[in-house]
Amino acid sequence: MVRETTPPKMTPMLKRLCYDLSPDNPPLWVKVVPANWAPMNECFPNVQKKIANDGGSFVNGWVLWQWANMMIEAEAHSVWKSCAGDLIDITPHYNEHIILFVPDAKVKFEGIIIPSKRAPMTTSRKVNYLIDLCNTKDCILQQSGSSKVCALPEKLLLEIQSVIADITQKASRNDPCPCGSGLKYKNCCGPYENL
Repeated sequence: MVRETTPPKMTPMLKRLCYDLSPDNPPLWVKVVPANWAPMNECFPNVQKKIANDGGSFVNGWVLWQWANMMIEAEAHSVWKSCAGDLIDITPHYNEHIILFVPDAKVKFEGIIIPSKRAPMTTSRKVNYLIDLCNTKDCILQQSGSSKVCALPEKLLLEIQSVIADITQKASRNDPCPCGSGLKYKNCCGPYENL
């Protein structure tokens, strides 16, 4: 199963996406140093607690995740700025030691989900359909004022799971990639299989 990971390098597509997110703020590589008390997926309250304990301030913006060779997802995120001015991501992530972060003062967390922004890396209809489904999920959560998956229609959740299972299935190196890009698996999502 392919998972989201920090993009391995800055590509022209990533540069364009970062510019679209926040034209006045260049993307930054930020070190991940998780606080031992910090839960995953709770960056905004984590940073507030860190400030209360150790001072400093917050910087909100977008963390960028790459889904194999399929899409880039920009997720609203908050990092801690130390009193010395260093940016540190104190929220734990699965096996990530550095993140790609775009500061954006317009990102404000008020207890309601902030929809992610997604861009395809391929012309695959399957990937574009998955992006549409994920955008619909975010919209429903935002309108409901909840970040809980239980607020989502079961049919939508099952469809997202089905599409993800379809496009991330294993394939032989020379088979067409299941993501629908038209490329061989070895030249598309295959290299991301064990990340």
